Amino acid sequence: MLDAEQDKFFQSKICLVISNREDAYALERAKNYNVPAFVLKSENEILDKLSEYDIDTIVLAGYLRILGTTLLKEYQDRIINIHPSLLPKYGGKGMYGLNVHRAVFEHKEKESGATVHFVNETVDGGKILIQESISIEGAMSPEEIQKIVLDVEHRILKEAILKLEEENLEESIIKCYR
Repeated sequence: MLDAEQDKFFQSKICLVISNREDAYALERAKNYNVPAFVLKSENEILDKLSEYDIDTIVLAGYLRILGTTLLKEYQDRIINIHPSLLPKYGGKGMYGLNVHRAVFEHKEKESGATVHFVNETVDGGKILIQESISIEGAMSPEEIQKIVLDVEHRILKEAILKLEEENLEESIIKCYR
């Protein structure tokens, strides 16, 4: 996402990176791009920081905690998430990362993919914004599926931001005060 912003793939600005894990690589990448980055644990801390930076839209990319009701209500229809499967298949609580790809592999699926969806109170249950499938017939392990799907994830997350801009679903998405 930071590379896409720098390459002017979209107009939106990444104003802030938040993680609940101190070892998250996204924090280091953010610092390399001079984007403020924070490790925050509580919903109140997150809400305060989002308010401080005047954040309009939240993009979840690798954030594995389930969001609280207050945050979901405050940012209703303004949070998107990338999920490594063709939702609604292989979504829901506990279905993230390699867990998803193991399930896909165990069910001998011929294709998988990724989905960008709006976040609501149902885990992976929000309205789908973009979804793309890809053949995984040659994949010999969940790890191979993960690598194949990751390319799709990176591409469609950028496209989702562009789609939000083009559809003006969030007119202020491009505003940022750094």
